[in-house]
Amino acid sequence: MESMLKDISYGLRSLLQHKTFTAIAIVTLALGIGANTAIFTVVNAVVLRALPYQDSERLAMLWTTKDTNQEQSFSFADYNDVKSQAKSFSALGAASPLWNFTLTGDGEPEPIQGMYVSANLFELLRVAPERGRGFLVDEDRAGGPPVVIVSRALWERRFGADPNALGKQMSISGTSATIIGIMPAQFQFLDPAAELWVPLMQNQFASSARQVRLLSVVGRLNDGVQTGEASAELTGIARRLESEYPDANSGVKLRLVPLHTQVTGKFRPALLLLFGAVGLVLLIACANIINLMLVRSAGRQREIAVRAALGAGRLRLLRQLLTESITLSVLGGAAGILLGSWGVNALLALNPIAIPSYNKIGMDVTVLVFTLVISVVTGIVFGLAPAWQTLRVDLNSALKEGGRGAVAEAGQRRLSSLLVIAEMAMAMVLLIGAGLLMRSFERLLDVQPGFTTENLLTMQIGLPNASYQQPQKRAVFMQQLEASLRGTPEVTSVGYVTRLPLMSALNNITTFLAIEGRQVPAGERPEIDFRRASTGYFQTMSIPLLSGRLVTEQDVTNNSSFVVINDAMAKRFWPGEDPVGKRISTIVSSGQQVPWQTIVGVVGSVRHLGLDVEPRPEIYYHTNTQPPFGPVVVIRTTSDPKRLISIARGKVRELDRDVPVSNVNTMEQLVAQSVAQRRFGMFLLGIFALLALLLAAIGIYGVVSYSVTQRTQEIGVRMALGASATNVLKMVLRNGMSLALIGVGLGLAGAFALTRLMSRLLFEVTPTDVTTFALVAVALTVVALLACYLPARRAMKVDPLEALRYE
Repeated sequence: MESMLKDISYGLRSLLQHKTFTAIAIVTLALGIGANTAIFTVVNAVVLRALPYQDSERLAMLWTTKDTNQEQSFSFADYNDVKSQAKSFSALGAASPLWNFTLTGDGEPEPIQGMYVSANLFELLRVAPERGRGFLVDEDRAGGPPVVIVSRALWERRFGADPNALGKQMSISGTSATIIGIMPAQFQFLDPAAELWVPLMQNQFASSARQVRLLSVVGRLNDGVQTGEASAELTGIARRLESEYPDANSGVKLRLVPLHTQVTGKFRPALLLLFGAVGLVLLIACANIINLMLVRSAGRQREIAVRAALGAGRLRLLRQLLTESITLSVLGGAAGILLGSWGVNALLALNPIAIPSYNKIGMDVTVLVFTLVISVVTGIVFGLAPAWQTLRVDLNSALKEGGRGAVAEAGQRRLSSLLVIAEMAMAMVLLIGAGLLMRSFERLLDVQPGFTTENLLTMQIGLPNASYQQPQKRAVFMQQLEASLRGTPEVTSVGYVTRLPLMSALNNITTFLAIEGRQVPAGERPEIDFRRASTGYFQTMSIPLLSGRLVTEQDVTNNSSFVVINDAMAKRFWPGEDPVGKRISTIVSSGQQVPWQTIVGVVGSVRHLGLDVEPRPEIYYHTNTQPPFGPVVVIRTTSDPKRLISIARGKVRELDRDVPVSNVNTMEQLVAQSVAQRRFGMFLLGIFALLALLLAAIGIYGVVSYSVTQRTQEIGVRMALGASATNVLKMVLRNGMSLALIGVGLGLAGAFALTRLMSRLLFEVTPTDVTTFALVAVALTVVALLACYLPARRAMKVDPLEALRYE
């Protein structure tokens, strides 16, 4: 131990004697280790750590699938059947999608998002309210006592963290409910936006038909039951349900997904890609430091020879040299922790992709141990090769004044060359990965969403259930609001709709389609999407009318059954025909087929589920057929729509002060949010790729520069014998560029193999896109040429007389 402390003390003194070298090495290491620490902190919290539920590995999500194999929700009826038949689970619970509620009472009305959940959900997750209690079975029934559990954030914001809030009444969408529990601060399930929870069976859709699928179902596996066994049981249940209810369940399968996979699956590929990228950056940083240490070791050969001559064995010297490198690496790791901490805060501040925060994202013991381990390993990696090269020195040659150790220098040059090749190859892989994401993002932004985003303001209206229970009251309110907004200067048109484009696919609503004159078994009816939109919605969004006309308020007043469909539906079910005048029918929530409806118009298709998702067949009903409680208003303006925000809020307040306005955004903001995950991943990988490029350029510059310094005398001799400055320039460039081109070639091969792992992250770009590979190869070659040219230019200016005296 004492000997080790002496080695560390000697190493620190040695590093302090070479301040420039030490500073450069620590900064380089801090960048590499800091980037790894920051990304690992997120990976650890999101991917590696268990979810904060007791025995969370026993939890799994259940989904229905059909046709496209896309995960879909459960109907209430299917949920109850599976719950009664499945023996692999100790309990099954359910939750609705996010629901829009309105809090009224003291203060301004506030829009709140929450969920309807089964009474046993919190017990199933084994998470108890921080204060109060959970739901009772008697409360989870139609007509049960109105009770609510709130989040800690809502309790603190709305009630000032009043400990006497339990038992108080809260007005939720016009209904008075008793607060019975307050959840812990970090609690979330499925969606972090939920701030209150209401018993499931009090949902208005609890008696819906088997075709109406709204529920997310979670189960806790019995001890000893594996996911494969549970999946097999669900397959059998799905077959029984298909046999018993062919109209609703034909072709419907049941799928089990571990809850951890469900929560992290969307983010895992991007996070692991970034983690691999920062790993390559660290390796490139190590290669640079190895080259720095090789240069430094050339000046220490005499010191090592003296110590060896005085009796120090090679293992003892190796330990000393490795201790110095590990000490240097640990210092770089300490600086890296500071950079990593800042990097994590920056990631969370810029977090547009809603990284799941079931576990608090921050540095903990695991992260610190990881940083310490990679610091030590990094020190060994970049210290071992220079130490070994140093110990290969010939003692007699090194002890002579001016002895250079030709064998060691030749080995050093070979190792430096290999490191430069490796740096260029790794930088090439990273740059191609970043280039593919950039081209993919460019293609995504070129996609036409089916509407015009400029000068478009959106806002959601929350009509309280109690005040606007009658559909006619809701319709009148929206007609008055539309008229008021249209009379505002700078407003050209106004409309409203049930759901805006580019929203989550989990909030998408589908129905089954029947076409007059086509005999299709009920169980094989195709699924289509539907929305309710006002007449002015299409003009406001600039969704083109391709044929026919739109449904008007007068049509609804006259009880005419008219609908509009999108172009995708027209092409799928009436290819080469005009569907205007055709009659169709759908299934309503009660399970009954609605009367035949006549198609009166076809509008352009809109990419509702994302710019990267093809439009699906869709029907538009007029909003007045069933006026929504939470419509989204769209306002087209002649100037910056943000200027209309306060005016629009005021118009709503003039009509009813108890109607809250929420989710106020421009459509351009919503489009940007829809692609934020791709933009964020592209941005981070681009940063890491540029850092790798910079380090690789520094590396090749350093090697070529050192080579010029070592060959100064040789260059002088060549020039004395008649070699021109141009000949010297070509010689130096040839030596440097040969290494760079070999690295580029190896990088192309490596990228060709590795970028296939990115296919899930790309849009309309292949993992082996020739354009990207070619452009990156040319760019990297140009950077390498510049890095080689600077020392080559210095070599051209060597004075032969001075060079011949160079030692």
